[in-house]
Amino acid sequence: MRRTTAAAGVVTVLVPLLLAGASTASAAAKGSLTVRTLDRSGKPVYAQVAVYNTKTYDFRYIDSNKKASLPNGSYELATSFVGGNSEDGVVGGHSVKVSGATTTAFDARKGRAVKVSLSPNPGSGYDHTVSAAVCATDNSPATMSISAEAGDLYAIPNSSKAYELSYGTTYEPQSTTGGDFWLASATHRSGVPSGVSSTLRKSGLTTLKVSARSGPDSGQAMFSFNGEPTSGYDCSSSMDILDFQRDLPNSFSVHVQAGQWEVGQEGHDFIYDGFRKYAAGKTTSLTLGHAVWGPGGQLPYTWYHQLYFGNDTPFADPEFTAGGVLASGTVKLTHAGKTLYSHKYSPSHQIDAQPRIPGSGWYTVTETGHRSHLPSGSLSTSSSLSLHFYADAGKNQQIRDYITRFWPEALNSRNQAAAGSTTTVDLGMQRLGTDDSTIGRLSDSVKSVRAWYTTDNGSTWHAITAKLSGARWTITVHNPASGRVGLRSTVTDTHGDSSTTTVYNAYAVG
Repeated sequence: MRRTTAAAGVVTVLVPLLLAGASTASAAAKGSLTVRTLDRSGKPVYAQVAVYNTKTYDFRYIDSNKKASLPNGSYELATSFVGGNSEDGVVGGHSVKVSGATTTAFDARKGRAVKVSLSPNPGSGYDHTVSAAVCATDNSPATMSISAEAGDLYAIPNSSKAYELSYGTTYEPQSTTGGDFWLASATHRSGVPSGVSSTLRKSGLTTLKVSARSGPDSGQAMFSFNGEPTSGYDCSSSMDILDFQRDLPNSFSVHVQAGQWEVGQEGHDFIYDGFRKYAAGKTTSLTLGHAVWGPGGQLPYTWYHQLYFGNDTPFADPEFTAGGVLASGTVKLTHAGKTLYSHKYSPSHQIDAQPRIPGSGWYTVTETGHRSHLPSGSLSTSSSLSLHFYADAGKNQQIRDYITRFWPEALNSRNQAAAGSTTTVDLGMQRLGTDDSTIGRLSDSVKSVRAWYTTDNGSTWHAITAKLSGARWTITVHNPASGRVGLRSTVTDTHGDSSTTTVYNAYAVG
């Protein structure tokens, strides 16, 4: 679901994720449907209406108060709209049989108030909004939803068990610099009731304690929280959406319905992670924008004498590893002193080539990446990854090797270390699989780790000892009085494969 403002920030219309166009119409006899949408004063207002044919599965959107050509048949309808006063929000759904010229209506005068609150009440200093969604219950895409200020939301009743109503409430702090966010939701099954007056309990919520750092990204960022029930998408997914802006760095808590949530941050770049499950009554700490953004993702693999570079990125957040970090750079494949593939890529072009490899032997993949158009002082601005490995061209299997993920400890909210201090950096040995059972994985283990750091953007590199304690590799960097520190690591495995990971301006000192 995506959220779009409909009336000067007062009412928010939630448009369904499924934006499918009309499928090929069946050969059934042609009819027409006019859907009238009337506000609470009885005046026609514009609305978009979701229309789903329960027999042919044709799905489309039509404009209200206009005749739309449709094949005769049975349809499920859903709509949401703003009243003529630009304040009231109305939602409704019902079924209709189209036979020739057919007219039906959604009359907001029949709507009943949807009142939702949270207990205990979060208190003063919050903007309180209420949301509602009407959904067809037979896996139909006929779903529409809307949000309005508390006291201005109405749902048109419908006793049909083919529909259900989800409703929710959001409390957002009026201050743009602090305060918690609250979001709770519930669903009424078997029809749309004649009015809702519901008090949801805080005990059913989970707490995400977010620390959003600056450095890799800076300035203002949009934070998104998208929920999904543990059983998969249902009508309540329309309620479990929270988006807001904050300046980096920032710390806040978000209290949301227990279940699965995907968290994202979008500023100059976009980072996010997949859905994670969060339990009611629990608090989970999340750090966004943690140093260091560097090479991550899956290692390359062979597939019928071709080399696939894998799902990698030159700049991955160490905790929120997915996202659309914009970068340009180069990628090159060499073998026996010859360049087999070389390519320059840009932010709008992915590395998706699969060069053919001549046979089994030793190969080297070298990738560089650079982030541009960033504010002065940004971190994780450039990176590189070199993978030297033995590939068996006749087998479909992933190469050996490790990608180093750098985790500096004890940095502040701006990813800075204290002047003249020492910083312990964890070296995470990343070796992600492909999630494809047809691609074999080879056993491997680390033989040796070497590391370096730079304080002059790579003009000089200082060797530093990598220590192993249990299964944890670490280095200790002696920080300068000011500036930025770059990091490099070379990992050699027990089979002779080696990888070198480098990130410039990895963290700051000040």
